[in-house]
Amino acid sequence: MTARLEALESFAQRVVRGAVAALAVATIAATVVGFWLSYAGLHAFAVRSGLRGPEAWAWPASVDLFILAGELGVTISAIRRQRDPLAWCYLLAGFGPSVAFNVLHVDPAAITWGRYAVAAVPPVAAMLALAALMRQVFRLAVDAHLAGAPETAPGVPGAGNGAPAHLIDGQRIFAAELAAGQPPTIRRIRSELGIGQDKARQVQAHLAALVPTVKGITP
Repeated sequence: MTARLEALESFAQRVVRGAVAALAVATIAATVVGFWLSYAGLHAFAVRSGLRGPEAWAWPASVDLFILAGELGVTISAIRRQRDPLAWCYLLAGFGPSVAFNVLHVDPAAITWGRYAVAAVPPVAAMLALAALMRQVFRLAVDAHLAGAPETAPGVPGAGNGAPAHLIDGQRIFAAELAAGQPPTIRRIRSELGIGQDKARQVQAHLAALVPTVKGITP
């Protein structure tokens, strides 16, 4: 019976790994295709606006690269649990003009709503696909941190198998905050874990004790 359960568990793990790999490939492919079509639309707009040669090919990158820079900045700030308004500005500075210029590249002599919709899809798809890809990167970064994080700390109740479930969950879910040295607030702990005030305070105290550099606890 045990051997059968182990075999089923091994099969389930292989299925999950396969699904994750397929998701990663599909997301990367969607990102590449979206940026390719968006780039082509921006190039057509640049040519129509008078640019020629290398300038017409380089100009689309000056727009779409802001989307990439913004998405990377947002992901990095999420991993560090820090706010980065400038990253959102980069993202909007690329996304807005990319959609607008892709729509404007439509031939004025053959304007239809369908052509507008087709022209607007690539930059939107590129941004959404890149956002999905960056979310996977974020999850991988968090999982890597969890894999390398110790389960106990000196003078702190262990977060191993014998510890209360809410402490284990707190240390797992807020691993990024631990890495940044910023224990979450009581309100966020209650919201994320679905626990009461007393247990939330226990989780916060436990997380703060794992980060000795923290000077205080935010209520």
